[in-house]
Amino acid sequence: MYNSKFVFTTLFLCTSLFAATDIKPSQIEKVVQIEKYKKVENILPSEEEVFVSNSTKTVKELLSYKKIPNSFLSKTSIRNYYKNFDNQLIWSDINGIKDISLSLLETIKKDPVLKPNVKKAFNLDRILKELKSLEKTNDSYMESMAKIDFMLTSIYDKYMSYLSKGYINWKGFKRELRKLDQKEEILADWEKFNVNKNSAKLLKTAILENDLSVAFNEVNYTYPKAKELANTILEFEKLASEGGYIKLPKFKVLKVGDSSSIVKILRERLLQSKDLKVNTCDMQTTITPDTISQVKRDVQLDEGIIPYQMETSLVDNCEIYDEDLKEAVISFQKSHGLLADGIIGSTTRKYLNISVESKILKMRLNLERMRWLPRALGEKYLLVNIPDFRLKMYENNEVKLDMKTVVGTRKNPTPIFSNKMSYIVLNPYWRIPPRIVKREIIPKLIKNPSYLHGKDIKLFESWDHTSTEFDLDSIDWSLYDENRVATTNLTTTMIDGEEVQIEEVIEPQKGPTMRFIQMPSDRNPLGRMKFMFPNKYAVYLHDTPAKRYFNYTKRALSHGCIRLESPKELLKVIASEDNNFDFTKASSILEDVEKTQIGLKKKIPVHMVYLTSWVDENNNIQFRDDIYRYDRIQKRLMYKL
Repeated sequence: MYNSKFVFTTLFLCTSLFAATDIKPSQIEKVVQIEKYKKVENILPSEEEVFVSNSTKTVKELLSYKKIPNSFLSKTSIRNYYKNFDNQLIWSDINGIKDISLSLLETIKKDPVLKPNVKKAFNLDRILKELKSLEKTNDSYMESMAKIDFMLTSIYDKYMSYLSKGYINWKGFKRELRKLDQKEEILADWEKFNVNKNSAKLLKTAILENDLSVAFNEVNYTYPKAKELANTILEFEKLASEGGYIKLPKFKVLKVGDSSSIVKILRERLLQSKDLKVNTCDMQTTITPDTISQVKRDVQLDEGIIPYQMETSLVDNCEIYDEDLKEAVISFQKSHGLLADGIIGSTTRKYLNISVESKILKMRLNLERMRWLPRALGEKYLLVNIPDFRLKMYENNEVKLDMKTVVGTRKNPTPIFSNKMSYIVLNPYWRIPPRIVKREIIPKLIKNPSYLHGKDIKLFESWDHTSTEFDLDSIDWSLYDENRVATTNLTTTMIDGEEVQIEEVIEPQKGPTMRFIQMPSDRNPLGRMKFMFPNKYAVYLHDTPAKRYFNYTKRALSHGCIRLESPKELLKVIASEDNNFDFTKASSILEDVEKTQIGLKKKIPVHMVYLTSWVDENNNIQFRDDIYRYDRIQKRLMYKL
């Protein structure tokens, strides 16, 4: 319909114009008809409005089906997504598939964790096939568009789930940990943090801003240098496509001053890993078949047929193990947690020969682990990386404190979890866990009833050291019933400012139970202080009298708790920023043996992590041994290896 007022006004103006000019009435009628047409055209729906109307109708119809086509989400979930978009298509418009849809597929395809399994995990071949077969002229074009839209929404939701919770079959991994306890009596545990965000609302924001990273960044890892680790994978993939690392042949030992054609290969290998920045030898080195033949001859010489040292005049500079090469070797050794002495023996050679492909897989796995951590680590927090045997304090993304640690053995692994340090104990008692008593102390007492003499270890009726005490010498350990050892979960917490031990009995006891407690002293394994973040594992950071272990390269030696190389330094840093206690006063207390507890005004997040590959604060890629053999379990679950 057109506006009659508008027509009347037009006629009036035209009639007036006719009276003043030579324009004929027929011409005026023509003008009126043109104006009528224009007005009608303006109120007809546009092509885009027709598309939106038809697509919305199709979406509603398909969402009403008992089984919604091309969706692997629950009916409630998929309907919620489209409710947020007023039942309109999300990934398509009148022009076809949006660029942001292709961005989704490309991001998933390149995901550094999922890449090996990405086609299978998301059935990308199917959606690519449907996209190729999409024809505008087809009668079912709109329905096909809606079905593809559902599939893309499902893929987005699945990817967001992997970013926020990880890709691994977590229940399967926990089953593997239980098997360790059943088969090898290894009590291992790992807690995973899941991000809970509304993926549908995040998608709405991302679509409005035409940028999916708006949604992805809300749930993806935030671990320091995680993105740098992902970029390092790309560098390693390029190296793999070029043939990977040059492999070193067997040899005895290489050190500064030695000369051998093996050194030429070593230089090339260290250039590949960027440990050697520039090949500074005078002659250009190229690895050729002749070089390899010469290396084989040198290996024979090295194995004792004749000394492999040659006269300097007969050896080019590239064959001499010089100081620059030594520094490159030290750099490599440090990045792999080895003894950094610049000498290449069988161990360093073994690590130099680890393939690029296996390192790529290790990096992928550790990026996955970063998706299991809390996204907000804290402005200031403590991070203990178990395979690295180190503790670092971060503040505003900078390392404020860095020290060596001793962690749990494979038989007594340190659990992986996060909590908050709430208090510190000076001159602590050690309440010895029942598993340690059963496995280690009782067998030694059976062999030697005097084993505990001089160790300040006493037996009590409860975990309270003021409870009834048993006489060690009155017990016949050869007739000892292990059921009298408390079989409990021991948890430490604070109640009214006091440290309290809470125990949950796992199995019924026969007769009175005995708790082994070691008094505060210089012989106490906890040393003079412990830093408490109450948890169900009874694990904490503490001092130790056994300082010699910090000279070891591999330090998986404790019963699960973390021994600190410089606990007093940690105490000093905490005291400098907490009004609840004074460092000078604390130092005075440590000279005595009286137990003292100090509550923290501001709790400090503590994260126990298990990373065997990461990029450090100096942007250097790091690799460590899989000391608890978790890598092999998780690789098998994620990549079927």
